[in-house]
Amino acid sequence: MPASPIWPEGKRFAFTVVDDTDLSTVENIAPVYRLLQECGMRTTKTVWVYPSRDRFTGGCLQDSDYLGFVKQLKADGFEIGLHGVGGGAFSREEIIKGLELFKEYLGDYPSMHINHSFNPDNLYWGYKRFASPVRQIVNLLNRRDVFYGDEPDSPHYWGDHAKQHIKYSRNHVINGIDTLAFDPRMPYRVRSKAAASNYWFSSSDGHTLEEFVHLLSSSNIDRLERSGGCCILYTHFACDFVKDGVLDPAFESAIRNLACRDGWFAPASDILDHLAALRPEETPISYAYQLGLDLKWLANRIIKKIRFGK
Repeated sequence: MPASPIWPEGKRFAFTVVDDTDLSTVENIAPVYRLLQECGMRTTKTVWVYPSRDRFTGGCLQDSDYLGFVKQLKADGFEIGLHGVGGGAFSREEIIKGLELFKEYLGDYPSMHINHSFNPDNLYWGYKRFASPVRQIVNLLNRRDVFYGDEPDSPHYWGDHAKQHIKYSRNHVINGIDTLAFDPRMPYRVRSKAAASNYWFSSSDGHTLEEFVHLLSSSNIDRLERSGGCCILYTHFACDFVKDGVLDPAFESAIRNLACRDGWFAPASDILDHLAALRPEETPISYAYQLGLDLKWLANRIIKKIRFGK
């Protein structure tokens, strides 16, 4: 695949957002999506099917107002992905039913799934995300974090259904704006994860409002445009992007500045489909490539800790 893929309609770069559903309500995210739609951007929003059972709050597809809002987003061209069927522990039976409810409510199964926090049903999460020796380091630091969604003997197993219905799952997160420069093979397959997953991708870290606005500085956007790259920005729109019904002015300014550029602003799965179609053949990534991603991820986490203190 060329270093600078040719984007549809001759666009110079690609950009999208994957919005983590934690804490989301219609009130605290609707103004964000009105702005994105006004600016011609179509992005990806994740949802829960069931009410949360952990410390995170937010709407779910059982709430009629929230469901109506999500259905309208989908009708307007936004992608709806899954962030687990809910926050907390869910059984295999609940997860399978949740997937069917997602399809019933929204017309099809989710193409994208993002693991949530410490859900025991997370797929290939915790130390299982990584190759050795990063795997050993993470396992040593986080022995309490164990996830079972890919383990057939677990009551939280749903890997067979994930394999059948979920096309894209997220792994690494980086600090820079050009996600594709960090991970030029995305979306990729991992041979050791083939039983319960299909394709994996990386994302750029806009976890909070501060990080989001920092990432979308004019100089960073200039750099993305010059490189012909791709940014898949991961964030939480429910976290202070809207206060008392008003958009944060720095966020709004960053989005309007970005919208003026010659970018392809499409949902994440559309962008990943485009990247996959550029490859003449499909092979799982090598151990060396996976280890390289892991080590770059580790370096990025250290830099983020220094820069933002988290």
